[in-house]
Amino acid sequence: MSNGSILLKNLTVKGFTFENRYACAPFDIAMATEDGLITEELLSIYKKRTGPSLIVVEQAAVASAGQYREKLIYVDRDECIEGLAKLADIIHKNNQVGIVQINHAGSAANVELTGMEAVAPSAVINPAFKRTMPKALTIEEIQQIKEDFVKAAIRIKKAGFDGVEIHNCHGFLLTQFLSPITNLRTDEYGGSLENRSRFLLEITTEVRKAIGDDLLLLVRLGLDDLLTGGLTLEEGCQVAEKLVEAGIDILDTSSGMLPPLVLKGPAMLRDMIKTVKSRVTVPVIGAGDLEDIEIAADMVEKGEVDFIALGRPILKQPNFVEGLLEKIKSEA
Repeated sequence: MSNGSILLKNLTVKGFTFENRYACAPFDIAMATEDGLITEELLSIYKKRTGPSLIVVEQAAVASAGQYREKLIYVDRDECIEGLAKLADIIHKNNQVGIVQINHAGSAANVELTGMEAVAPSAVINPAFKRTMPKALTIEEIQQIKEDFVKAAIRIKKAGFDGVEIHNCHGFLLTQFLSPITNLRTDEYGGSLENRSRFLLEITTEVRKAIGDDLLLLVRLGLDDLLTGGLTLEEGCQVAEKLVEAGIDILDTSSGMLPPLVLKGPAMLRDMIKTVKSRVTVPVIGAGDLEDIEIAADMVEKGEVDFIALGRPILKQPNFVEGLLEKIKSEA
């Protein structure tokens, strides 16, 4: 196969055919209304995001208390469905598979925006965001947030999307549960890796049940906190294996507590991605400065990854991937 052409190779996952190996990463656009509804401006941007076979829509808050920043999408109430349906239609008209990422920011929430107290597994300042001291969640509150994730997933299904992605990286709530730095609990949700991963796995299981087997279920998993005393890559791989058992269809990868930009250079997460790919039986999405066609193709060719996710380049130039595909085809 000629250089780069493997990135044009179709891949079918659970009846959904992806026409190439590029994905649009869920990078924040932040152009929703103040109360998180889809705007025409946001729709126009996604309309221009031609090229990737997979679109993962930016994080949508499952609860108002869990919003990270202003003008991000909400999916916390039925009122949100109408706008999301318009977005799903645009993505499908571009012949793309559409997924919405759902999130709760936990201690990374913007309390000035939400007007509510930030929450977390434990009363620990978030090392990634260093915002206000959060309140430790009670068991009852944990169960409520789990229900919020499930209801959000159902709304996304009603809007006509092809699947849901659960956000578990970059210092947000589910990452806070996984990390021993921010999770100091002594109950069933803290301590051992089994306990720290319990919340994520319970949400994954319940969302899988709620959306049924006809939709795709993804988790974006932070594999390594990149901090001393945090979640390790080996622990991240063990959680990935459990997520497969819980029913995910695709594993989306990144770093954990800290974003990958703390690392430098192209393909900064390549070793991490390759390691987890060898441990799971589902397709894997990789990210981390992968715009170089030769590097991306080499990773796919060697079986290190299945999808190449790009974020910042698409944010700067919505049709960036279209240009990459044209270049690959011209050189094939």
